[in-house]
Amino acid sequence: WKDGVRVLQDIESEGYSPNAFHYSAAISKCAKARESQWRAALTLLKRMENQGVLPNEVVLLAAINACARAGRYVKAVQLLRAMETRYDLDPGVKTYSAAISACEKGN
Repeated sequence: WKDGVRVLQDIESEGYSPNAFHYSAAISKCAKARESQWRAALTLLKRMENQGVLPNEVVLLAAINACARAGRYVKAVQLLRAMETRYDLDPGVKTYSAAISACEKGN
């Protein structure tokens, strides 16, 4: 997961702005870490928004997956709701499945 964060830093150090694709890859790395780095994933999501990059369904799915792997169902459901209300996105089957998975593992 640290490699994903490092790539974002490298992009910025070269004077470029990461886009949704870059953030999606980094957040996915957080989700797939041996121990889900859900906090890092949510920090990246916030950083992305602070830089004016709007998340798409792929980015939010990656963040929900990070929360699901850690059993953080409240955060996962909050992200699912934000998709519809804040970002005006329609969650797909994979996104709903990830949120349900978070609820199954719930902490």
